[in-house]
Amino acid sequence: MEWIGCLSILQGYLENSPLVVLGSGASMPYGLPSMGNLAEEIKRSDMVLFDPNYEALCAALDSCGLEGAIDSVELLPQTLKEIRHIVWRTVNESDLSYFDSNPTSPPQALVELLRKVLEPTPNKAVIVTTNYDRLAEYSADQTGATTVTGFEGCLIKELELPNSQLRMRRTRTRERVVNIWKVHGSLDWFRATDGTVVAFPLTRSMPRNLQPLIIPPGKEKYSATHDEPYRSVIAEADNAFVQAGAYLCIGYGFNDEHIQPKLLTQISKGKPIVVLAKTMTPSCRKHIVDAGISKYLIFEYADDTHTKVYGKGWEETYDGQYWLLDNFLKIW
Repeated sequence: MEWIGCLSILQGYLENSPLVVLGSGASMPYGLPSMGNLAEEIKRSDMVLFDPNYEALCAALDSCGLEGAIDSVELLPQTLKEIRHIVWRTVNESDLSYFDSNPTSPPQALVELLRKVLEPTPNKAVIVTTNYDRLAEYSADQTGATTVTGFEGCLIKELELPNSQLRMRRTRTRERVVNIWKVHGSLDWFRATDGTVVAFPLTRSMPRNLQPLIIPPGKEKYSATHDEPYRSVIAEADNAFVQAGAYLCIGYGFNDEHIQPKLLTQISKGKPIVVLAKTMTPSCRKHIVDAGISKYLIFEYADDTHTKVYGKGWEETYDGQYWLLDNFLKIW
């Protein structure tokens, strides 16, 4: 297909503000850890080292990755708890490192994406993400929109004394909303010993006597999502998937069978989906290409100067790195 034809399809698919799905691939360019990085941190833990099945865990981490290893090796309860804490600490350190270096300049590609989605009526954007980090929240704050996560409060504030222009801008801001549904939890979320769910923005260390509310990789994510706050957050995400007219997935591998059924059902009914990925995962191919979805475009890295694009019944390689969000925004 000619490039102009591909662009025409893309514009048609995303002409209405799409729901945005962010996976780990959307955060890694900003220094957030990969599954491999998390696996190495887990191997180095003294507490994990003393688990009777430590050697089996290391072998499984090398052969089948973090999620597969946790599922296949029987670990002590305290080891699983430690893994949750390691994941939280590692991701939080990377997130805060990015924030400390860029306190007033969140990921500009995400900011521009949100502005583009917010621009048309009804001035609303929806993000569904499996990530724990706060890059989406940083970016939403930069747009001046009201961020809804299920928790009240803001992360980044600027000093602006009351005046007529500020009052007008606040009125417009209330009309712009970014819903961010973090289906695997967030670095900010914790559970107290009495069961109360709380959020502490930008905490530098894990508060004492509080359990971090993130679902680490592994089979626990299927059972834990029946508990609050995950259950309510996933319900909001499901409702958003049903209401959306189109979907833009960035760095998402389609490996979360408990949160993507509504998305898959909607695209099977003809709603368009666009995927940006360094490498198309087998699950992505299974659920989109092999499933016979009628309206899709998948942008994938081909080499350092080209992008491979898959559409219904065709695939083509084009000049440019359009699987990267900042470049993709130039053609959308």
